[in-house]
Amino acid sequence: MKLNRKNKFLIVGFILAFYLCYTFAISNTIKYYKEFLSQKEVLAGQNFSPKTISQLNQKEKQLDRLLENQQINISESYQNNLLKFLNTHAVKFDLKIVEFKEPHVVKANKSKELNYIFILQGSYNGIISLLNQLENNSNIGFIRHVHFIKERNYKSNIDQLFAEIVLTNN
Repeated sequence: MKLNRKNKFLIVGFILAFYLCYTFAISNTIKYYKEFLSQKEVLAGQNFSPKTISQLNQKEKQLDRLLENQQINISESYQNNLLKFLNTHAVKFDLKIVEFKEPHVVKANKSKELNYIFILQGSYNGIISLLNQLENNSNIGFIRHVHFIKERNYKSNIDQLFAEIVLTNN
């Protein structure tokens, strides 16, 4: 077999492609696999003895005391506070919370923003009053979008007003 110019380029190209594949893919895979095996050995070697469990319990109690000193309530989340706020003001303005959807997460520029979407039913003045309370309460968040929907209930022959509100967490 004669090595002409095309065959030489083919062999050099194959060696270059193999070198690039090894440096960018295969070596990283081998490195991560070795790291995985070492992490697996560390997890297998850990024993959760009563001494370590008691130390963890002491740390948890200490952190709970620090949170109490900072007046941070562990059991209440932002969503619970929002629901509590909506329920108290819904009774006050004679509104009904029809739907409270799961929070929508928006990730942009290394920041995470939570949008809470809920639907209220009631009178226009009641909904506007609740929206005013939401805007004036700065620790709740700010209103991103409001969409009013007027539907006719044909059974009772009454028009009903719904408001879909998108509230953004600070």
